[in-house]
Amino acid sequence: MLVAPWRIGIDIGGTFTDVVAIDANGQIEVLKSPSRPDDPTAGVMAALEGLARRIGLATKELLGGCSMLVHGSTIATNTVLEGKGAKVGLLTTKGFRDTLEIRRGIREEPWNHRPSFPKVLVPRRWRLPVGGRLDKDGQELTALDENDVKAGSAAFKAAGLDCVAVSFLHSYANGAQERRAMEILSADWDPDAIFCSHEISPYAGEYGRTSSTVLAAYVSRRVVPYLRSLEGILRQNGLFGPLLLIQSNGGIASVDEIARNPACLLLSGPAAQVGALRHVAATAGTDNLISLEMGGTSCDLALMERGRVHSTDRIDIAGYLALVPSVDIHSVSAGGGSIARLDAGGMVTLGPDGAGSIPGPVCYRRGGQNPTNTDAQLVLGRLAPGPFAGGTLDLDDQAARQSLQRVYGDTIGLAPEAAALGVVELMDQNLRHAVEHVSAERGFDLRDFTLVAVGGAGALHASSVGRSLGCSTVYIPRLAGVFCAFGMLNSDVRLDEVRTIRRPFNQQALQELERVAHQLEIGLRARLMAYGEAGSHPRFTRYIDLNYLDQQSQLSIEWADDSIDNIVSTYEERYSLLYGHAHKHSPIMTCALRVSGARQFPGVSVQKMAVAEYGPPPSGQRRVYVSRDIGAVDANVYEGSDLRPGAHLIGPAVINDMTTTVFVGKDDRLEVDATNNFVVRLAVPAQGGKA
Repeated sequence: MLVAPWRIGIDIGGTFTDVVAIDANGQIEVLKSPSRPDDPTAGVMAALEGLARRIGLATKELLGGCSMLVHGSTIATNTVLEGKGAKVGLLTTKGFRDTLEIRRGIREEPWNHRPSFPKVLVPRRWRLPVGGRLDKDGQELTALDENDVKAGSAAFKAAGLDCVAVSFLHSYANGAQERRAMEILSADWDPDAIFCSHEISPYAGEYGRTSSTVLAAYVSRRVVPYLRSLEGILRQNGLFGPLLLIQSNGGIASVDEIARNPACLLLSGPAAQVGALRHVAATAGTDNLISLEMGGTSCDLALMERGRVHSTDRIDIAGYLALVPSVDIHSVSAGGGSIARLDAGGMVTLGPDGAGSIPGPVCYRRGGQNPTNTDAQLVLGRLAPGPFAGGTLDLDDQAARQSLQRVYGDTIGLAPEAAALGVVELMDQNLRHAVEHVSAERGFDLRDFTLVAVGGAGALHASSVGRSLGCSTVYIPRLAGVFCAFGMLNSDVRLDEVRTIRRPFNQQALQELERVAHQLEIGLRARLMAYGEAGSHPRFTRYIDLNYLDQQSQLSIEWADDSIDNIVSTYEERYSLLYGHAHKHSPIMTCALRVSGARQFPGVSVQKMAVAEYGPPPSGQRRVYVSRDIGAVDANVYEGSDLRPGAHLIGPAVINDMTTTVFVGKDDRLEVDATNNFVVRLAVPAQGGKA
């Protein structure tokens, strides 16, 4: 029985909605409930009702005892992916009407000219030019033509548009003209329907700033009403604590803060890995971690180096650029529901599309016709037929086998087991490349990192992926299957401010940066204190974006002291790590100042137990295909609830735990540590790996 008050984290994924509740004594309750893409609010309430039933409470009693509810949602991302956003009108400086269409004139793959750019979110007829001009320093060259703004507003109203984005040239340096345009627009539009670039994304670069502002407007009509409605329904059902949201920066914020810039939710959900990895660093005894968070639809990866999860200001969502502070998450289409096919050349392919929760994999028996990674794992014996995900599903191994036979056996004569092994090996290869992208390709030595296998499907692949990468250890938290929902309850309130400042980096520039940073911190402090008195005092972290003279890209360097030499040294070290060299003694330019303000609320404490080493007896055995070389063997099966701190076993083995299934490779050693989490010592790291 939970002891009030408790905190609740809810993460809506593509397949499952995960709920984690932590009470006043640190007791944890979890639940996985099928997601409702057609009605996210109903999905959230169904998950809460399911948790209430599990612990013997009415839903109103559950919410009435909740002191804080944190929510992560893919609604902003899905709005972009599905093309179901608002009808947006754009007011822009004369001569820059086609910035969104021209983009930056750059292709991510210079030699690949086949892919077309995604459809522009604002058609040209709704992109209207406005007279007025600022120079690069924000000085007014031509006054704002207010008649153009009024005419644009009237045209947008007549066209039945939902909201207006305003992006004027060089407004990052001076937002006065955009503020005046907003005042004029306010006569016709609700303030929540007007988005100005100097508030949404005050970066230099017209395309990035305009794209970010348009994206914020585009997702606003689904995000903000959904959050307001959900907050109201939760209140009606007894919630007295605040509804907070996980932002792309990994911090939490209120609905009112999100309404100011809905683009901050574009990575909501996966960004909660920051709080979860912080807890893992305390339990695993290392702060060099790479998370492999694999759910039903996708896999999200984050790298923590010496306790810090890397950040970025660039999010690419389906080809649309958003410049907002974000956790550096790398997402790939690799999940339990990734669909397996045979291409025209007779090769096994996997994804990028997935089966989702409805209809889901074939073995769910909900109408799915295409075999998936989950079906392959079931045929290989790594998953067991029968009840799954806390009894919410019942897996049918015969249906999975028949689907693989139909796709591969009836066409190229590949037996279901061989086809399943090919699907899983292909998934392992995709995951290996994804891990290398966030680590080795950025100059990090994988032998220095522990792979953290999370999500419902991560622990099925972690041993083989880690071995191929040269890792010696895989760490699997008990709450792996609800990792992000858990991380939400270990996250800080975080708000960010950015100011573009272009000038040579010297002592005079540092003095100006100090003045601006102090002003930003005053504003952030007032906003942070609005989150009540239960959290810590606000703390601030400063970053300076630097680049070499005449370069376009920049690196963000934490500004921890006033020594220019130390800042330059850190910049050159980071530059050399990324590019293999540094331009010593070349002029360095200041690009932007960033200030991040945070308040830490009570997180999840680390609880250690007595360790008594023992070899647990298995609960049974079943036939499991281990690898292409080893084939099928009778592997021991263990129930995770039977394994206490100090338990150790040798693979091949399968562990059925409350939120995930763990597959232990041949001769790998699994241990249960003092915090009751799984540690897998890989038997044979790849050549060059640390044993």
